[in-house]
Amino acid sequence: MKNIIAAIVISTISLTSFAVSSLVQAAGTETHSHDTEEHKDGEMAHDEGELPIVTGEVKKVKPKSGKITIRHEEIPNLDMPGMTMVFRVGEETDISQFKKGDKVTFTVIEKNGKMTIVDIESAE
Repeated sequence: MKNIIAAIVISTISLTSFAVSSLVQAAGTETHSHDTEEHKDGEMAHDEGELPIVTGEVKKVKPKSGKITIRHEEIPNLDMPGMTMVFRVGEETDISQFKKGDKVTFTVIEKNGKMTIVDIESAE
């Protein structure tokens, strides 16, 4: 009887180990619907020619902190529905010319878990 119980325990451990290793392997080979490559600093590199241009309306601008609040349409590359939210802007992106009510077009990526605008222009 002890041999049967031992065989069941060993089989259970083996199957669990196999399942966990399969999940880890699958997570490491996850694919995305767009081409990205992660850099060492956590930034996702994108071919900016492939990023969708999103339209929105400026609600608030904080140039010194590098943040802008925009009511935007759907952002397909991030699977995000339209909403109002705060975005960070890239270091080279100047937002000082924008004010509440301005219509804008922009491209955005996820960088270190934060939505970051890499390009923004007046839509008017």
